[in-house]
Amino acid sequence: MSGVIRTEAREMLLSIDYVERLALAVVDLGLSRRKTPDWLASVIFGWAERGGTIIDGAGREIDIDDDLIDHAHGRDGSFTCVSVLKRSAFGTRRRKPRKALLRRLELYDAAFKIIEKPVKICT
Repeated sequence: MSGVIRTEAREMLLSIDYVERLALAVVDLGLSRRKTPDWLASVIFGWAERGGTIIDGAGREIDIDDDLIDHAHGRDGSFTCVSVLKRSAFGTRRRKPRKALLRRLELYDAAFKIIEKPVKICT
């Protein structure tokens, strides 16, 4: 089951609407903040092992290496950023996400597309 997954454009991923919808999707997984990155790693690495490729919104291939998930989560072993993301599902975000979060958003976007549950925003 190899193929190519293309993430949404940077502007879309860094929008308040996208992050709120992503937060709902992550909450729906029903996983703890520590198990959520494990799920992400399983989906992303499993995709790569089956020959799949992930392309970012600018058309560049994302290099799937061993540190990808940790690096995307800011090397924060407690993964508090997952809790912060989940809280976005239950309240209105006031600020757009920082550009530094782009890789993390790309990975979650790709993972939900891989499991055929893409994050959709209302336009």
